[in-house]
Amino acid sequence: MKTQLKPLSLAIILMSQPAFATELKTININADLRETNEQEMPTSISVKTQKELQDEGASHFDDVLLKTPNVNYSGQSSRARHIQIRGIGERDEYTGAPNSSVGFAIDDIDYSGIGMAASTFDIQQIEVLRGPQNTRYGQSAIAGLINVKSNEPTEYRESMIEATAGQDSLTELGIMTSGPFSSAEKSPQYRIAIFKHDSDGFRDNKTLNRSDTNGRDELTARAKLRFFPSDDTTVDVTLLHADLDNGYDAWSRDNSFTNLSNEPGQDTLLSNAFSAKVTHQLNSNRTLQSITSFSDNELRYAYDTDWKANDTTYRGLFDNQQDRQNFSQDIRVIGKNWLIGAYFSKMDEKNTRYERYDYPSWGDNYQTDANSDYVLKKASIYGQYDLAFSEKATVALSARLERNWKDFDLNTQLSGFDTSYGGGAYDYSNPESSSPTENLWGGSIIYSYKYNQKHTAFTGVTRGYKMGGFNTNLTESSIESGAYDSETLYNYEIGLKSNYLDGNLKTSTNLFYMDRKNPQFDGYGYESSYAHWVYFTENFESANAYGLEAEFDWRLNTTWNLFGAVSVMKTDISGTPTFANFTLDDREYAHAPSYQYNFGAKYRSASGLYLMADINGMDAFYFDNVHDFKSDSYTLVNARIGYEQENYEVYLWGKNITDETYATRGFQFDHFDGDGEQQYVRLGDPRQIGVTARIYF
Repeated sequence: MKTQLKPLSLAIILMSQPAFATELKTININADLRETNEQEMPTSISVKTQKELQDEGASHFDDVLLKTPNVNYSGQSSRARHIQIRGIGERDEYTGAPNSSVGFAIDDIDYSGIGMAASTFDIQQIEVLRGPQNTRYGQSAIAGLINVKSNEPTEYRESMIEATAGQDSLTELGIMTSGPFSSAEKSPQYRIAIFKHDSDGFRDNKTLNRSDTNGRDELTARAKLRFFPSDDTTVDVTLLHADLDNGYDAWSRDNSFTNLSNEPGQDTLLSNAFSAKVTHQLNSNRTLQSITSFSDNELRYAYDTDWKANDTTYRGLFDNQQDRQNFSQDIRVIGKNWLIGAYFSKMDEKNTRYERYDYPSWGDNYQTDANSDYVLKKASIYGQYDLAFSEKATVALSARLERNWKDFDLNTQLSGFDTSYGGGAYDYSNPESSSPTENLWGGSIIYSYKYNQKHTAFTGVTRGYKMGGFNTNLTESSIESGAYDSETLYNYEIGLKSNYLDGNLKTSTNLFYMDRKNPQFDGYGYESSYAHWVYFTENFESANAYGLEAEFDWRLNTTWNLFGAVSVMKTDISGTPTFANFTLDDREYAHAPSYQYNFGAKYRSASGLYLMADINGMDAFYFDNVHDFKSDSYTLVNARIGYEQENYEVYLWGKNITDETYATRGFQFDHFDGDGEQQYVRLGDPRQIGVTARIYF
């Protein structure tokens, strides 16, 4: 006999639990120019702490990305690399001249446009800042900033082992150890974390009779060291190694999990990076801080363009090998109510790309070989001043001035045999070179009012910016100019952050309006002259967006915790996309759903029983601006049951337990194999069941 709890009965049980004596933990934000309390930071922000990441079973930023208000991504890679915040962000990057809209940092190391190395093992917290963050992060953050902060070394010894096994041949193993080098006072401290993930990728390749062509083989290793050269100085060093040797075989002709490609692709990242933060207390009111970072990243992105075995109709292959090096130096002086800083960075990216297309039945073949070298230097000065009118009212003024130097060289060789254009062979070389410079600026004026210990409100305007650039590899006059202008964004925001019930209920609500000048949008099209696809960025006439983001975290008592987030957004663009036969007028952005939500509950008893369930959903959204193909709305349900003790814990979990079918990317085009123009989607992960265990010692 089943017992059903009616709403009133459930409420009585919840409220009859012992009152929770300790309020929710205060969270400090590391992505700000100086460490700030989350509840007092005047911006729209979502934070996932280590405990929350573990409670939800997240092992990569991918696992929590879609649970974050007004955040989406383009499933065009094995891991989330192309991210959109409030509808702004790239959906792919083929040009060799990256120009990110969403900043992405891991322990002060710039991974904008890469992002794949964001394992959540031994992570202190993930911070997602929405709206332009150019004052904090420069031109790469017009849409927002994602900051991943790992745990620091400890003055005491601690270690942990985590292991996971599940469907899709999933295995994960993580090892962490931390502590001082010796028992001496001010002894240097260390923290080492190593995490290995393997899985098959939820695809069955019938041509090769394999289930791992879309699999993941990922290793991340991190070492953190803390030194105390003097009583006033602390030095933090982070060493990061990421080796992601992932397959990429995510597309099928019938939009299923069954693939037919005979040359499955790769999506790999080999990254070695470090950061060094020096904090020196000049006096009781001033701190000098220096942050230096460097990363060396080798990437390969390749796939079978025809998505099936060789036949007499069409076959093709795309392969791009990328080498990116990033160096940055940030130095700032922080006062009691002010700060001033200077920043310099240099990115050098080399790309080697080739494409092969063959139509045996027609006797046609096309091939593209391209080599590019892109150098971007950025120098900026920035500052912030907090003007207090009273104990409750403060106006924060911030500004950033930035100058960019770009050097781009590309040599493209197009060749082949085309019966439809004169019936002969062609050989076309298209060398390009460009060295533009650009001055940009942004800033904000934000008024905050702290009514009391429970409520803090803010309102303000922020001017964000994104540099202009140039399109490459164009051979026709379909795009009037290869260059596109810089974009400016004015973000108007009002928010309220509150504590209720003696600190056991925290809420955050934000309303925003974004007005974009010379808005940049990416697109793609087919240039028939030399039978190849081009990808480009162009400025539209206008774009704006407005909406709401709200989150709550409610600790009802010692055992029950409710949490949730919801966002609604209306976007509007006007313009005529290149390669499109229509004009966009009062249409939504691509990858910008009108609503998103995530609601859940956690139960944790003194006996060790743990239960968690959450539901998150998303409205339908357009996949691109060059067509009207849309996704379907969807809802995902996750659940977790576990047993926790002081030194160990074990969980049985399920992701997408209703086995919902949903899409993370979509295209509409013609494969030129006789089936005409078709619509294709990249499917998100189906249901997965697994077990995770941790041991602390």
